[in-house]
Amino acid sequence: MEISPTTAPLPTTAFELDPPNAWQRFIDWMAASRSHRVLSLVTAIWCLNWFDLVLTLLSYRHGMLHEQNPVARTLLEHGELSIMLYKIGLVLIGSYPLLRFRRARITELGALVILATYAMLAFRWSACVEVYVLSICEPVSMAEIDAVAASVPF
Repeated sequence: MEISPTTAPLPTTAFELDPPNAWQRFIDWMAASRSHRVLSLVTAIWCLNWFDLVLTLLSYRHGMLHEQNPVARTLLEHGELSIMLYKIGLVLIGSYPLLRFRRARITELGALVILATYAMLAFRWSACVEVYVLSICEPVSMAEIDAVAASVPF
């Protein structure tokens, strides 16, 4: 059966009119509902937590970390596996309510606050890594360390 232009079905979505690129589809997907935005925020939280875990372990191995959290400090003394399980467990437990109630406005706000906190931590880690890189080849003066610390906005 041949479909004439007058009987052809009309496109029902914008995707059928002009297929967008992958980024545009992702942006449309995120804007479609709060649930999608919360899922994206939680994914970003997981990524930044992984970044924090990796840098914590590397810094501890190289002796440039004095952990301020007494629970994490004790776990580091018992081995790297214990701190890995602790950090991964905390993120999984903390992610559950965010994922369970992802359609609520307060959940989206909470996920944004958690993500912002992890982002600030990532900026602090970048300063620590910069000081570490400076100190690998030669001794570092306090003025250089203060300059790096001043470059971090938080």
